[in-house]
Amino acid sequence: MRLAWTRSRRRWAWALVLVLAAVALAVPLTLARRRGPTPSGTPVNVLLKDFEVQQDAAVVPAGTVSFRIRNQGPTSHEYVVVRTDRAPDKLPLQRDGLTVDEEGPGMDLVDEAEALDIDDRQTLVLDLAAGHYVLYCNLEGHYLGGMYAALTVR
Repeated sequence: MRLAWTRSRRRWAWALVLVLAAVALAVPLTLARRRGPTPSGTPVNVLLKDFEVQQDAAVVPAGTVSFRIRNQGPTSHEYVVVRTDRAPDKLPLQRDGLTVDEEGPGMDLVDEAEALDIDDRQTLVLDLAAGHYVLYCNLEGHYLGGMYAALTVR
């Protein structure tokens, strides 16, 4: 039995081809956008969790460092990088007593990734000189809850 290609069947066939072409184009573009550009330098994977900063490196070489940050929740977080000789749990607090004074004595704010929603991913690429750094979340009470980590750059 042979199918007759009526005008209606041709339209459906073209519609199907256009939908498949759109999907074939959209999927790789979506995946590429989710991954983002490939950063250079020393990669450091960072996981922000409930009152915890986990990173897969505590010591990195001086130069370009790519912090690949993922917020695993359960709330929004931020990721602040400061150069300081202070211990990670001894950063100066603001008058509110709930957040770190990023411009306080002995603090050198390097950069930050702000407003990371649950399951957001962001890469923060920094050029770091040798020294000691503290990485933390500065949302109210998060630092006080233990959401910080140390990093040594050699």
